[in-house]
Amino acid sequence: MKQIRKRLTYANVMSTIAVFFVLGGASALAATQLGKNTVGANQLKKNAVTAAKVKNNVITAAKIKNGAVIASKLGPASVISGKLGANAVTTSNVADKAITEGKLAEKSVSTSRLADGAVNVNKLGANAVNAGKIVNSAVTNDKLAADAVSSGKIQDGQILASDLGAVEVRKVEDTGVPTGTSTQEIASCAAGERLLSGGGSWSGALGANTLIKASFPGLNNTWVAQGTNNSGGDLNFTAYALCLK
Repeated sequence: MKQIRKRLTYANVMSTIAVFFVLGGASALAATQLGKNTVGANQLKKNAVTAAKVKNNVITAAKIKNGAVIASKLGPASVISGKLGANAVTTSNVADKAITEGKLAEKSVSTSRLADGAVNVNKLGANAVNAGKIVNSAVTNDKLAADAVSSGKIQDGQILASDLGAVEVRKVEDTGVPTGTSTQEIASCAAGERLLSGGGSWSGALGANTLIKASFPGLNNTWVAQGTNNSGGDLNFTAYALCLK
């Protein structure tokens, strides 16, 4: 024992104690006495962070990469109104075609939840917006892009007479057309009007031998009428166009 005591030094004792810690209790020590901010990305194994490891409300908008939330990441009806802050959903945060009807809970998207210009045609799946999703009078003139309403967008029989503007009759008259001659007149719609139809007619001391030779739409919103006067006297010939204002 004396020989052993003579060989004992402070360094020998401390190194022996360190060996015992390393072999017997180092892992337990590390697990219970990790310092603040000692676990970084390099210390985490792949797939180590599961849903159970993440506390509620810790994932903010700043943590989500633009376009990261695509349709396959959302469960049916998972996005409800309470999950969205005012103006939280902007165009850059939504992948194209990500929002389908099945991803939205009933009445979940109100006007206050959408930033101006956030929803364009590329963001909506086919048939995502039905009549029940649109507030009465919500679609105003300024909401429609130029040429947005094509024939295919309108159901058959939906345009009624009350939906049309006023119809204006535009006339051009050739007076005193001699008997035995023919004439042609062209009636034109005014700028901004749309030609609907037209025709031609004779007036005056009509006899049995007046003739409308042709009546047809012309170029640039015009109607062409042609007639022949064989009545035995001078007559007036009128071409007219029906124009939608």
